[in-house]
Amino acid sequence: MDRRDIAVFDFDGTLTRDDTFYTFARHALGLPRLIMRSLRAVPAVIAWKFGRLTSSEAKEKLYSALYKGLDRAAIVKASATFSPRYKKEILDRLIHSRDTGVEVWIVSASLDLWMEEIARQLGVKLLCTRTGTAPDGTLTGRFSTPNCRGDEKVTRLRAAIPDMANCRITVYGNEFTPGGGDSPLASIADEVVECEE
Repeated sequence: MDRRDIAVFDFDGTLTRDDTFYTFARHALGLPRLIMRSLRAVPAVIAWKFGRLTSSEAKEKLYSALYKGLDRAAIVKASATFSPRYKKEILDRLIHSRDTGVEVWIVSASLDLWMEEIARQLGVKLLCTRTGTAPDGTLTGRFSTPNCRGDEKVTRLRAAIPDMANCRITVYGNEFTPGGGDSPLASIADEVVECEE
């Protein structure tokens, strides 16, 4: 049986030149509100710097400071006019893979608030960090899935692709050093493509 070709792309720093957590927040919230809401997260950032919080815990607290209580539909609507700064060469490789019949996935720690629209525009499948919504349609400030980074990327891919052993997997990332967010993906890849910052 022929092996299925799958291309897995990290997003921030791999397909893009910027970390979209910050660039989308500025786009969706505006700079004054971004600054004011960011101040709420200062204690969490300090706790992370001193090792009292993991990076994923600090990220969730920063996310909560920025978005908790805001209308989800309004934030998602902003994603339609959000334009990440793509790395043209890597974006071209994604498009070529997609157009030649390769099954393309973006697997990212970034949030569904903007990643779902990006995946829709690119015509690819998506695994990312998902956010919670209250019954009134506002954002809870909590993640509804684990932060999709490191080992969680592999866990999520294995769940999404049960026949992974029968696939030929090419992984594109920019953090393959030990402890890097993409390094666990190397363990399931037939080919690794390191995308420089």
